[in-house]
Amino acid sequence: MAKTTRDLRALLHVPQQDLQAQLSSRLERLGFPALRAAHVQLLTSLTIPTNDSGVRLSDLVTSLALPKQTVGDLIDELEQLRMVERFQDPEHGVIKRVRLGPKGKVWAAAVKRVSAAAEARWASQLGGKKMKSLRALLEELAGAVETTPTGTTAVANGHGRKRS
Repeated sequence: MAKTTRDLRALLHVPQQDLQAQLSSRLERLGFPALRAAHVQLLTSLTIPTNDSGVRLSDLVTSLALPKQTVGDLIDELEQLRMVERFQDPEHGVIKRVRLGPKGKVWAAAVKRVSAAAEARWASQLGGKKMKSLRALLEELAGAVETTPTGTTAVANGHGRKRS
């Protein structure tokens, strides 16, 4: 019987599903509601700033490649859950910024812990050297995909935006 070769999408999907199942289970045990993919994408965008400076609403619209109204609605929903909070940009009185709220910070910490545990488990299954190589290759691929030679910056949902 010939071995079936899976395409790259299928190969990437397997570990993603494993990680997602672990995240869903852990977040449910912590009392977090099931979030839509767009909510998770927005929250993930807010975990990148290393301080509480937040992200400008206009920058979220651009990075998520979603209409302003849609991003506003997602923020409204997450704000009601205390996952995010809006505040005035200290450098500009009219512009709003968004950052993780109290529950959002707990969510982000849980995601980080579960991701690290999954990576450690995979390293024990593959071996540390292979896992280190896999991580390095994925980091390189992510960097290459994020800035493509066509002059667009790739975003998670597959839509690109022009670099300025």
